[in-house]
Amino acid sequence: SSGINAEYGDVAALCDDVADDNWILAEVYLYNSNTNKYQVKDIEEDERGESSDKHTLSRRRVIPLPLRKLNPATHGHLLFQPKHKVLALYPQTTCFYPATIHKPPETEHDDYQVMFYDNYYAEGYAPPLPVPQRYVLDFKDKKRK
Repeated sequence: SSGINAEYGDVAALCDDVADDNWILAEVYLYNSNTNKYQVKDIEEDERGESSDKHTLSRRRVIPLPLRKLNPATHGHLLFQPKHKVLALYPQTTCFYPATIHKPPETEHDDYQVMFYDNYYAEGYAPPLPVPQRYVLDFKDKKRK
């Protein structure tokens, strides 16, 4: 494996069998090494104190969130560059949507500026919005055609 440990912690999870771009912010609470399946629960439900939606997902439907911020001064080459396709957490929601990088962070405390896809705009993108590094993930198209 690539050294990513998603056994526990926050992840982006693909919980919808219909749409393959409906990624939500979730928390892994159980990993079954026999089946390689993750048990995840919806972050949003949890904060309201209600029993949350629980899902059993295969590894390819779980993306671990980065544990630390990258410092552009020392790790700038690892940051996503403009026009790179990403999955980003839409501000004020617990959903990840496809987007493109407008501007990478300039310091380790800065957010990415990302443009979410939106057909309402002529360019196909909404104006840039700030998204914390932790919630910007490489977008690997899951459609294996």
